[in-house]
Amino acid sequence: MDKYKKIYINSLQEIENVYNRLINSKLAFMVIDINGVLNVLTKEYGLFVIESEEAFVKEYNKNKFYKTKVVYEDYNISGEDLNLFYSYIEKFKYVFCKRYYGEYIFGCIAVKTDNGFITTIRGKKTLEDYTFVKDVNHQNLTIDVVNKKAALNAPLLDYLFRNNDQIKVIVHLNQIFDENLEYYDYEFPGTIKDSQRNNIRSFNIRNHGVVYLFDSNDKCL
Repeated sequence: MDKYKKIYINSLQEIENVYNRLINSKLAFMVIDINGVLNVLTKEYGLFVIESEEAFVKEYNKNKFYKTKVVYEDYNISGEDLNLFYSYIEKFKYVFCKRYYGEYIFGCIAVKTDNGFITTIRGKKTLEDYTFVKDVNHQNLTIDVVNKKAALNAPLLDYLFRNNDQIKVIVHLNQIFDENLEYYDYEFPGTIKDSQRNNIRSFNIRNHGVVYLFDSNDKCL
């Protein structure tokens, strides 16, 4: 299966149509030649210049991705944690309003529990749906979720929760950035490079968005 396609366009005004084609495909990204300048367009609506198509694709092929296993079983989520999840949905819903390809909402919210974490689902069209991540194995690169697939950033969320006991809630906003925070390089979501980050404070990912970390007192770390 092709991971990407290369296309040629004359101006940035054509990007919206190209993105609609990308989001409706099974491609990971597109290489776009805009009047001789090579760019990559990602499903997160990131657009950035590259020097070499061959070198970029070679690096992409080195990526190792996590795999999701959906299990159907009983699980317990406290009413307090679920209420906290929905309170953050309410707090940030104004920036989750952009719908890509007319229907999809990107970004995610996660709340740590005693036995895993609650988070938004993958390919979501509403903020009401959630799923429960039971376990992430960062050696075998597997994600066990109950009921529905979690946001593609689930392994990153888990790694951040494990890396800092202070973190109770994580909010990732797509294509929104906080100039007061540090920037880190873009990596494809769901890969080792993107997921195993040792950040203990909120941060930006270039061409992707901001990741806010909150403690149990609603303080942004």
